[in-house]
Amino acid sequence: MIYVINNSNDPFFNHAAEEYLMNNFDEEIFMLWINKPSILIGRNQNTISEINLDYVEENHITVVRRLSGGGTVYNDLGNMNFTFITYRNSLETKVKNGFEKFALPVINALKSLGANAEFTGRNDIVIGGKKFSGNAQYSQKDKLLHHGTLLYNCDMSKLSLALKSKPIKFVDKSVKSVGARVTNIIEHIDEKMDLLEFREYLKNYVIKTHGIETIYEFNEKDLKEIDKIVKNRFETWDWNYGKSPNYRYTNSRKYPSGVVEYHLEVESGQIENISIYGDFFGEKNIKELEEKLIGVKHNINDLEAVLNTININDYIHGLSAKEFIEGLLDIELDMEVSQCD
Repeated sequence: MIYVINNSNDPFFNHAAEEYLMNNFDEEIFMLWINKPSILIGRNQNTISEINLDYVEENHITVVRRLSGGGTVYNDLGNMNFTFITYRNSLETKVKNGFEKFALPVINALKSLGANAEFTGRNDIVIGGKKFSGNAQYSQKDKLLHHGTLLYNCDMSKLSLALKSKPIKFVDKSVKSVGARVTNIIEHIDEKMDLLEFREYLKNYVIKTHGIETIYEFNEKDLKEIDKIVKNRFETWDWNYGKSPNYRYTNSRKYPSGVVEYHLEVESGQIENISIYGDFFGEKNIKELEEKLIGVKHNINDLEAVLNTININDYIHGLSAKEFIEGLLDIELDMEVSQCD
């Protein structure tokens, strides 16, 4: 096994680095990495039903879909992630799903610092019944990638705001995140240290216990290849939003001009069917507006681009394009949306 140095805080890069290492290295790998504020979506989840879109947009939080399954997690600069890449046939069959095998080094390191950590359930590590680490896996051919998040000194208020769901307006078959009591590691260890000091401690602990002799740092060729993966997958709307399972979205809002009900069917991130109902008035047939939105991606930028060419007031008296987009996404916008005259 080798330890790979990764000092990037870019979540797109960090996930692309995992994919690159898995596909291009024969050695088994251990890596630690820290993301700037970001939300990591499980591979089988519906992105916009998992995040507080208002808060994410307002605070410029990066959203990225993982290769692995499992639930949504929040990362910031008080949070650390760990990755193990190994061969599937090297897993001990007595360890259920291999999850606990990879959690044990972290658990033992924390116990050496005075924290009574333990593995529980399907894929969590807890202290005193409170979760601080969720783990997930992705397998490909004979390789297995296991990664987990470690809440060390995370801003819990922002975690709650970023992931706080509004009343469910989505009907789909995606995997839903389950709320849990959470805690920060820093509250439970004897020796107080900052996140970088903790990373160094955990790195040295795993290197020693696993007998790791090789420390590897990405070279120029590696960085170019990882950047290709970033641009082709992890930065793209299609991967982060379009890969969401198909869903139906409903919403209802009361405006001064009347009640408007929004009913959408979304496939591969695009509006495939839409019906607008309500007690509003309008000069033009609402069906014309619905037809203009068929095939449009269910996100702010694409909806704005289309609605900038339309006078919503012709279809729903007294309603602006901004208000219409808010209803289509169940958000509150600070942005200005121009209205076609």
